[in-house]
Amino acid sequence: MKKTEVKYLDSLQVYRGLAALFVVIHHNAASIRYYHDFDSSILNFIGQIGKYGVDFFFVLSGFIISYTSISKVNEKGTLGKYIKNRFLRIYVPYLPIGVFVYLIYMFLPGISNANREISALTSFTLIPHGKPALTVAWTLTFELLFYIFYSLRFISKNVFRISLFLWVSLIILLNLFAPETTIVNGALFQLITSPYNIEFLLGVLLSYVYIKGIKINLNLNLFTLLALGISFLYVVGYEVKLLDFLPNLIFSLFVLFMMYFTVTHKKINMKSKNLFMIIGNASYSIYLVHNNLQALIVRFFPKIHLELRVILIILVSLICSCFIGYIYSYVFENRLTYFFKRKLNV
Repeated sequence: MKKTEVKYLDSLQVYRGLAALFVVIHHNAASIRYYHDFDSSILNFIGQIGKYGVDFFFVLSGFIISYTSISKVNEKGTLGKYIKNRFLRIYVPYLPIGVFVYLIYMFLPGISNANREISALTSFTLIPHGKPALTVAWTLTFELLFYIFYSLRFISKNVFRISLFLWVSLIILLNLFAPETTIVNGALFQLITSPYNIEFLLGVLLSYVYIKGIKINLNLNLFTLLALGISFLYVVGYEVKLLDFLPNLIFSLFVLFMMYFTVTHKKINMKSKNLFMIIGNASYSIYLVHNNLQALIVRFFPKIHLELRVILIILVSLICSCFIGYIYSYVFENRLTYFFKRKLNV
């Protein structure tokens, strides 16, 4: 794979930043409604759209891990390095904030406004058993599942493809014809059969299309983007209830074609000091620290009576989340992760 191709991922890093900011806004809207008893159709719509930042993340993750690993899958000894790298990537930044929030809730249970049972096992390991103390950590269990599944690609291409077909078939069949079975059969079963996994696999599909140089006509690409965008807004705006996961699926397809447009028709290279690149590179840390941080900001913000103050509080939360997330990223994603990689020789 040519070295210059990696530069085209710059724009995808920017997308990761946008996805993180989507989620910050989503949680901001919920906190504003709760702490300030302020409700408006605009706030609700913005908050509703913001939650799809998670879907954005999942498609991006599928593409990036597949794209960056494909040139290494046939090299000897890379499976062990892949697993170590992925686990360090998840756990080194997660554990400090995840354990800290768990301890806070254990010693100060009244600080949380959510009435939920917290699982120590899930909080410390991300193994699906119950609710983690850090609420956003539920998505990391999906990341881990995908990383474990993708490790099959290092073992055998055929095993990976057969497993992929069986997994997708299981998810589709259960969610279409027996959705109740994905609810009553335990946390691990729910995780494996969740349609969220389809979003990772869409990202893998896109990486294959891109690496193989499969072309989609520019006009067709743009028309599909427009059609999917309109369909998504219609389904969300009119609360179409054909399938529970329908808005997520349409949005994921929209992201898929937007990413394809970016890496093929509109290749963008950015400097590392570009603000959007800085946010994108720190997006994981922003995602980890933002929810508790924005809840504190909203909680102690002067009482909201005007929509102008809603805009102000969202901006303050975004700026603080990005700033604290950047510092957290420098310490735990960069310095500490590098330390462990050097110690483990990966």
